[in-house]
Amino acid sequence: MKKMIINHLFALLLVFLTLVANTSIAQAKVAETHSKSLTQTYYGGQALNSSWGLGRNQTEYVSNNRTYNWYIDQGSTGKYSDSNCGPSSTTMALKWTNGNFNRTAEDARNTYRTNGGWWYTDDVMNYLNRYNGTYSVQDLGKTLSQGENVLKAQLKQGNIAILCIDTSYIPYNKNSEQRVGKFYSYSGGHFIVVKGYRIVDGKTYFEVYDPNNWNECYQSGQQKGKDRYFLSKDLMNAEINWWNYAIVVQPEYSRKYLNTMSIENSLKIDSVDSTKIKSACGR
Repeated sequence: MKKMIINHLFALLLVFLTLVANTSIAQAKVAETHSKSLTQTYYGGQALNSSWGLGRNQTEYVSNNRTYNWYIDQGSTGKYSDSNCGPSSTTMALKWTNGNFNRTAEDARNTYRTNGGWWYTDDVMNYLNRYNGTYSVQDLGKTLSQGENVLKAQLKQGNIAILCIDTSYIPYNKNSEQRVGKFYSYSGGHFIVVKGYRIVDGKTYFEVYDPNNWNECYQSGQQKGKDRYFLSKDLMNAEINWWNYAIVVQPEYSRKYLNTMSIENSLKIDSVDSTKIKSACGR
C-alpha cells in the first residue's frame, strides 16, 4: 500500500514538472514574440519631461519600437536627398519589419524615379511589394476624430503607418529643444512614418519618424526627426488636405507566429483598393 502511494506521488510529480516545463516554453515563445515587436504600452499617470513641450501628465502611451536603429535621415541619402522622403520612409518601414533588411533609401531611389523627383504613394506600395512587405491602405475618413481613431487602432495592434501629408498644417516650433511640431520651414507634400502616440493632459500627440532631418539634433545628440510629436488635430488636417489614407505596415513576426490567412483577412477589413484612389506625392 505504501509503495503504491509513493508511486502515485512520483507520477503526480512527473506530471507537475512536465506542466511547468511546457508553461515555461510557452511563456518563452510569447516573450520572444512580443520582444520582436517591442510594442510598449503604458497606462496610468506618468510625468513627462516638461522641456519636450508635450505637457506634464501622460495617461496613455503606445510606441512600436525596435532594439536596433531603423531611423533614416533623408539628408544623407545621396544625390536626390532633397526629394527622398518617400524612399526614406519606405525603407524605414521595411527595416522595421525586418531587422536584416539591408537596402538603403538610395537603393529605393535607384529603383523608381531614378532621375529624381517626388515619390508617389504608388511607388511606396510598389517598393513594399517588391520586398514582401505586408500592408493595407486604410481610409482615414473625413473628420479629424475618424482619422485619429483609425491610426490609434492600428498602432495598438502593433502596426506602423506611412502617411503622405501637407506639412503646411504642422506648426513650426521655434523652440529648438522641444519635440512638438515642425523643426524646419518646408511646407508641402511629405512622407513620414507614424509609430505611436501619447495622450498628455487630455491631448493626443502622434509619435513619428520624420526623415526631413538634415543632421539636426537636440543638445542630447538625438536626431530631431526621430520620435517627433505632432498634435493629432494638426496631423489629421495635414492628411485630410493632402492624402487622407494610411499605408499600414505590419511586423514580419506576425507572418511567422500567426496564421497567414487570418493576417491577410484582418488587413483587408476596412481596407481600400489602392488602384481606385488618386495617388499623392511628397519630397
